[in-house]
Amino acid sequence: MNRHDAEQIAGALEGAGWSLAESEEEANSIILLTCCVRESAEQRLYGRLASLKSLKQARPVKIAVGGCLAQKVGERMLHEMPHVDLVFGTQQYPNIAVLLEAAENTQVCATNLEGLEFGAGTSFRREQFRAWITITHGCQNFCSYCIVPFVRGPEVSRTIEEVVDEVARHVSGGAREINLLGQNVNSYRLREDGETKFPRLLRILAERFPDTWVRFTTSHPRDLNQEIIGAIAESRTACEHIHLPLQAGSDRILAAMNRGYTAAEYVEKAQDLRRLVSDISLTTDLIVGFPGETEDDFAKTMEVVEACGFDSSFTFIYNSREGTAAARINNDIPGGVKQERLERLMQLTRKLTGVSLARELGREISVMVTGPSRKDPRRWSARSRNNRIVHFERQDADLTGRLAKVVITEAGSWSLKAELLEIID
Repeated sequence: MNRHDAEQIAGALEGAGWSLAESEEEANSIILLTCCVRESAEQRLYGRLASLKSLKQARPVKIAVGGCLAQKVGERMLHEMPHVDLVFGTQQYPNIAVLLEAAENTQVCATNLEGLEFGAGTSFRREQFRAWITITHGCQNFCSYCIVPFVRGPEVSRTIEEVVDEVARHVSGGAREINLLGQNVNSYRLREDGETKFPRLLRILAERFPDTWVRFTTSHPRDLNQEIIGAIAESRTACEHIHLPLQAGSDRILAAMNRGYTAAEYVEKAQDLRRLVSDISLTTDLIVGFPGETEDDFAKTMEVVEACGFDSSFTFIYNSREGTAAARINNDIPGGVKQERLERLMQLTRKLTGVSLARELGREISVMVTGPSRKDPRRWSARSRNNRIVHFERQDADLTGRLAKVVITEAGSWSLKAELLEIID
């Protein structure tokens, strides 16, 4: 989502006559796009701003900070960081060129959450073969630990026609993979139409764009229903991967988190996905150390993780976000206990990921090449339909964005190695 927000900002600036600079030293404006879901992201942002202070002292350059943290902090950032020229919120991206012009001689803060415009302008696509498309903006869930509803506003969905039209533009421009984005794609059009239209959207995209891979994130377990699962199973285009954040396996903690489902309900949906969607990969988010979490609560999380056999997991230590309901709970867990639980959980999730990857050995699968491997430029990096990272020996021709058939030869801790059999398309 952050990457797509950056593309929207770059597209709005390009449409106003701006162009990307080759380096910070050549730029006359530097824009930092922020997240505030976790404290570590905030710390990195302030460290980055501090490093830019000397650059601004050396020559005229505008520094702008946008996104979720900018929405949350607002004018306070301008007072604390006087070398920042512009702070703009999560619904101000289409106005970025005007805001930068307004910040020419004075500090500007623009964090109004009214007047969201979907598709206001064109996005700057960094990758020709892949496009990111927002289908919902904002969130209605108010999970007790999460700041997102406060910084992105209430959930609003685009119309099906708008989404399909944008997909068509990207596909005609060379995109072979479409990524549908939303805080909760499963509730697409729920506020507007009284029921989710996500299954209908998946079916329409499958009919209109049969040769395109369609991915989506993120899904909320509460709103995942049999119709959505059925649409994924039936679709030729929907990739066999779903990211379904569990967060905790204790019903008591799930209720305190305001997640809206029980552990048993989650497990049942995970089993339905495994049973109905062939070769699906199931990934998740997990939080340890939520206020009041007991050893028994944590043990239940471990049990659910084991039962679901997640193919990959993102694990986090809970940290309080000012303004959320959980921040008012005075029952924090000692840091050492949080860390010890995290290490036990990571040991289990690493084992499950290893088992999952090992099952791929010897299989012939289709992958989409995403570019040279960052760690080993002698290899190509690719992703399978079920979102596994696959590396194979690099050829002379540029295969970025091409479909290839490979055979899996080695399973690592987080990725797979393969031999190239043929270029499919």
